[in-house]
Amino acid sequence: MDDFDRLMEIQRSMASRIRLESEVDNKIKILDILNSLSGPKGKKIQVEEVIIEAGIQGLSEAEVIATIDSLKRDRLVREPEIGFIQLI
Repeated sequence: MDDFDRLMEIQRSMASRIRLESEVDNKIKILDILNSLSGPKGKKIQVEEVIIEAGIQGLSEAEVIATIDSLKRDRLVREPEIGFIQLI
């Protein structure tokens, strides 16, 4: 493997690591927002409310939706009805 190929491999690895760290950071931000909005345990939270709060923290709507989907796959939140999420 020549130097260029090795450099490209390192660059791909670093980009992958940065993307993963960014996803984890977004999950933490969204969970913090959900905790602050949830009040009583089990309260349903409007997704739009989360999008607004996350936007204040610099996240785009697409990032919020993708993060919520990821949190649902991780079974940290659920969607009791369309447009609402709930901490598990």
